[in-house]
Amino acid sequence: MSTHRAIQSAVILPFVRPLQVPNRLTMADRIAAMEWHAGKRAVGYTRIAFDTSASPEEPELGDFMLIYATDTKWAAWGIGCCDGGYIVWRPATGTTTAWHKGIASALASIPPA
Repeated sequence: MSTHRAIQSAVILPFVRPLQVPNRLTMADRIAAMEWHAGKRAVGYTRIAFDTSASPEEPELGDFMLIYATDTKWAAWGIGCCDGGYIVWRPATGTTTAWHKGIASALASIPPA
């Protein structure tokens, strides 16, 4: 009687994290914005629209969000990924009001509507 021992093998594939593309909103950034919008800090703001700059070859401004106040067609505020952080600006004037390292502080800088 012969005894055969089964040899099992497996190919182990490493989990590779995707590279963070500069000036792009992460899923965590988008969730933070939606949580901010659902919270008391966003009273008077009715929606947030997310977008990406026209061309990936333009690294200055990547992903951004526009924040709209009640009954307005023009965004009241914008937050964009820029230079390893987040700029906050007024779309109506194009004025940059602040630069923040994190999305939470950028959102916290938006005053009540």
